[in-house]
Amino acid sequence: MTGTRTASLVFLIALLTAGAAFAEPIVASRGRWSGMVGEQPAASPLRAGALQLRVDGGAERFTVNLAGAGGELFAGEFRAGERKDVFGAPTSKGLMTRLGLGTEAGPAEGKPLAWARRAGEELVVYRLDLRNGAHRLDRLALAPAGDRIAVTFERREHDRAPARFSATLERSAR
Repeated sequence: MTGTRTASLVFLIALLTAGAAFAEPIVASRGRWSGMVGEQPAASPLRAGALQLRVDGGAERFTVNLAGAGGELFAGEFRAGERKDVFGAPTSKGLMTRLGLGTEAGPAEGKPLAWARRAGEELVVYRLDLRNGAHRLDRLALAPAGDRIAVTFERREHDRAPARFSATLERSAR
């Protein structure tokens, strides 16, 4: 009996661990994360130093904020769209929208366009800014795994080579 109980306990632990490893990426990314960024290419949008990530909300509506030593790198708010695993910016409802004062403006009007998608166990978020004919597209991929999260950031700007960095962050209390 003891061997059977031990085998059952090992199986249960393996099952729970596997479930945590394959958790929904938005929920698994929720919280505060921090770490250090070491070497990165010269064109990186981030100076070496501390990196902070905060993901709040749930699987239907969430925010993502990424900041480094030089300040904010990425900020966006997302809500579930009509297509499965695709998220857009929250829209205004009510009187302001009826008066044409909602938040429906896009990049052509100088307001960034942000969207996100689930890609298996990874959450990928994007932000597009258009300014005076020039563009900037940021792509942030988050791959949570327990108390760590892999972060890959890429920035493509008009007439510049893509700038990117990767880091592994740990869950933090603050």
